[in-house]
Amino acid sequence: LNMRYLDRSNLSLALLSFLPSSSIFVNALSFTTPTRKVSPTKLAMSTEGGGGGGSSTADVANFALRQSPSTTQFVTNKMCPYAQKAWIALEASNAPYEMDEISLYGTNGKPDWFLELNPEGTVPVLTCFGGAVILPDSDLILDFIADGAVEGGSSLQPKSDDEKKAIQKWRDALSKEIIPVGKDAVLRGKTKELYNLLAKLDSEMMESNKFLCGDRPTIADCAVFPFLWRIDQEFGPLTEEKNKCGNIRSWIDTCCETDAFKKTIQSSWWWWW
Repeated sequence: LNMRYLDRSNLSLALLSFLPSSSIFVNALSFTTPTRKVSPTKLAMSTEGGGGGGSSTADVANFALRQSPSTTQFVTNKMCPYAQKAWIALEASNAPYEMDEISLYGTNGKPDWFLELNPEGTVPVLTCFGGAVILPDSDLILDFIADGAVEGGSSLQPKSDDEKKAIQKWRDALSKEIIPVGKDAVLRGKTKELYNLLAKLDSEMMESNKFLCGDRPTIADCAVFPFLWRIDQEFGPLTEEKNKCGNIRSWIDTCCETDAFKKTIQSSWWWWW
């Protein structure tokens, strides 16, 4: 995992060993925050069944973390779709976190402390373990959350190889098709190409699935929702009768009724450029 670490004078670096198996181990985790101290330990966080999955150690550890002050900080702007997809994943994982919203275009500019975290000046940024781990990219954050590596959060790892492939397929469709074609539709009026793409994506969705890859939200849903929701707001409502988008309509409606997604929907929002 391509992560950037930033040392802090009052923190010991959290050593994360990512193993190719279905478990993630946090080794020798010892650091001090203004709120609490975590003693050196070794926690095996199974990704089976959505985090915890039969590992009593992980269940107890995650429960304890949810009851204590969070060392996870989510720096965001609620109108940004890239930040929204990370926000949805945090909510879906039930990880405890503190949100710090910043203005990206205010007269005073971006705060210095934020530019120290991410010199690129983009949101979202996720800091974990009291600042020992800094993730300045939405896709890195999705992967980190999916691995169950955020304190107290459940894993969003796929349950099978087929689900893993389906998740990657939707993430590729987002970056290579939905984002560029959606931008062309808004800025250049190329709506025919957009509707053709939406019909193709709709035909690839299984009616029996509640979410994109099955009966539970995955990082595919977290990633895609902010963008298809905006397209639906601008060019919709997308329906089977008008756009051959009956499956997309059902999926958007399901997400909007699901707390992790519903909490992130804003009345004012940005596009992705």
